[in-house]
Amino acid sequence: MKKRDVYIWLSSIQGVSYGAVRKLEEYFGDIEEVWEAEGRDIYRALGKRSKSAVKIANLRSKEYWHKTREKLSALQVSTVTIADGNYPGKLKKIYDPPYVLFYKGELPGDRPTIGMVGARNATPYGKWAAKKFAKELTDRGVGVISGLALGIDTESHKGAVENRGYTLGVLGSGVDVAYPPTNHQLMENIQKQGCILSEFFLGEEPLKHHFPQRNRIISGLSDGIVVIEAGEKSGSLITVEYALEQGRDVFALPGNINCEKSRGTNRLIRDGAKVLVEVEDILAELPEGLSLPIKQQEEDILRDLSDSEVLVYRCLEKRPLDLDALYYRTKIDIQSLNILLTSLELKGYITRMPGKSFTVNR
Repeated sequence: MKKRDVYIWLSSIQGVSYGAVRKLEEYFGDIEEVWEAEGRDIYRALGKRSKSAVKIANLRSKEYWHKTREKLSALQVSTVTIADGNYPGKLKKIYDPPYVLFYKGELPGDRPTIGMVGARNATPYGKWAAKKFAKELTDRGVGVISGLALGIDTESHKGAVENRGYTLGVLGSGVDVAYPPTNHQLMENIQKQGCILSEFFLGEEPLKHHFPQRNRIISGLSDGIVVIEAGEKSGSLITVEYALEQGRDVFALPGNINCEKSRGTNRLIRDGAKVLVEVEDILAELPEGLSLPIKQQEEDILRDLSDSEVLVYRCLEKRPLDLDALYYRTKIDIQSLNILLTSLELKGYITRMPGKSFTVNR
């Protein structure tokens, strides 16, 4: 058994944690030794009462290893271990990098990446902002990383997918388990132009304690973390803690002080996070020397619009607005505004949001 094979084999055994693999490596010096080791030495490494030790000792068979490889091959799941040259460089530098990553799609390579996290029960404003910034980041060639949860995660991935940009979803389950189930099609779409990835083996369910582990990977793969919306006890703040430990920049979207979903982000700003107002706030903090070409020139985007349509589009580009607010800013009468909005919506430039407001599709 080669080193990478032993890592994959251990990761396939349910209940064998990152900590257990670390103890084995520390005890034996070379992880390859575990495959041929005496059972008593495995118990000494993990403790005599360790259930993991029992499983490891009992599953050292060619038959089990053959079935493990067959499962991965049948679902076309790729693997990369910490012993491999193509293991993500940013992730390898964190304190506790996963020994194995199971993935479908394309790893991020050296491209700049930003993690985007936030509330599952997001507000319409938060969903709009997540999609907006994901599209603007991918316009500049920056990949978007998130956790495929409901709310902000989902909208961030959707924004990147709709913009044909690179996005990577880090799961708290096996890559063959869609969670939430409603995101099954989104997972399929992400694989086509990005990657879904997990440190958990096939079939692993999305257990509660998996998500903090997942969060360290989101931040570890990213050059910075954007928090769109978060309550005071949001799980997104765990990702922020990891990001700070890993030396990543943290950006937070300011929100209404009366909105519970903005209390976490507003406090992050108070405590030193960078204020996120426009995408340039993020781009300015990316490592020097990165080439960030804009995918499509602005004049090309708006070439089919009339002057009045461009005026309305420009207003909505800054923030979602309702009909009254648009009238105040454009001085175009309500009847004409309704016609312009319908035209822009049919052409795919804007979207009607809850509360009778409108936002741009970038």
